[in-house]
Amino acid sequence: MKSRLILTRKLLAACAVSMAAFSAHADITVFTDRDAFLKAVSGSAADTFDDLTMTEMAAPMSRLAGSYRYQVNAGPSDGGFYPSGSGSDIWLSGTMSSDVITFNAFSSGVYGFGGNFFGTDSFGFFMPDRTVVLSAVSGADSETFTLSNASRDSFVAFLSDHPLTSVSFHNMEDDGTVYWAAANNVVLAVPEPATWSMLLGGLGVAALARRRRARAEQMATVA
Repeated sequence: MKSRLILTRKLLAACAVSMAAFSAHADITVFTDRDAFLKAVSGSAADTFDDLTMTEMAAPMSRLAGSYRYQVNAGPSDGGFYPSGSGSDIWLSGTMSSDVITFNAFSSGVYGFGGNFFGTDSFGFFMPDRTVVLSAVSGADSETFTLSNASRDSFVAFLSDHPLTSVSFHNMEDDGTVYWAAANNVVLAVPEPATWSMLLGGLGVAALARRRRARAEQMATVA
């Protein structure tokens, strides 16, 4: 019995160390490092938005990242999109600063989604140190992450153990400053087999530990 408990603790510790680079929800993991995310996925493909023009565009838009198809929408207004950035580097942003931009209708098998997120001003220029709120939905599970002091290189990604149904982002005008939340270089992917095993293994070890603890408590009550 003692050796089994020691093994369980070692497995839990190993999972904790492996997950140290990112924060975890029961079913959706948040990454803030692009390299760590790319190591955890396979078959990744990016959409840079550089084919867009800096003119008002209707929503929704159907997009393609490699072989992955997805749709992007903006609401609740019907303003659609007004891409920002420069002629050589276009960023996706809405026409209305208060709109939520939502990526959905993913191709089957998309478990990972990430990108660079930050704020822009009314002229479409980068605004430093803005806050962007991101949310991912996977079936009945969801995860929200608040990105503070965002730079143009700020990266946030979600990796789920179920196919993603949507990822959305919007600004947070907490100091009265009006700004637009923008996205660039979004990445769609599937889990790397080793990461998939680690996620499922970590959940399995946690469940095993809970069962052992419940059984021990039950035996103590009976005694």
